[in-house]
Amino acid sequence: MRRNYLVPLMVGLFVLASCGKPAAEAPTPPPSPPIVREEIKRTVTIEAQGAVLRYNRESFWSEEKFSEILESKDKFGSEEINSFTKSLERYNKHAVNPKIEFDEVDKSTTLICDIEGAMYSTDSYDFHWLLGDLPFDLYAFKQSKKELNWEGEIDGVPTAIRLVFPYALDHCREHVWPAR
Repeated sequence: MRRNYLVPLMVGLFVLASCGKPAAEAPTPPPSPPIVREEIKRTVTIEAQGAVLRYNRESFWSEEKFSEILESKDKFGSEEINSFTKSLERYNKHAVNPKIEFDEVDKSTTLICDIEGAMYSTDSYDFHWLLGDLPFDLYAFKQSKKELNWEGEIDGVPTAIRLVFPYALDHCREHVWPAR
């Protein structure tokens, strides 16, 4: 009969003893390499012209990255255009005649195209496709009579965005229309 009490007592003591032992420390992972921001500056200019928005995004690159880009211009251009057109398709917008230009003096690339599908009524435009993934809306822009301008950082890259219209404008969070 004593034996019946002895087994649970031994198991209990074993469990208590193992609870008091410090857990083995997990190995410390090696430090991550520093993030190198190869795109050093970006400017986006969008001009409303009738049913389309004329889109121009100039990206300035580090010396090393721009050399890599020049070594594979076609691949870079194709990837930039595909990425941009896919991002527009999420919002049912379309890039027309997209192309990439390379400026070896300024070490920059420029994505140029017209965007169709952003006009939702006469001279009124939807910018959700531009702002959807950003932590701000058009109220963060400085407004002049015919322009909206924003400067700051996006993903650690100094960025300037300029929206230009052929009329005095009004806007809400993601839409622009002629002032009344």
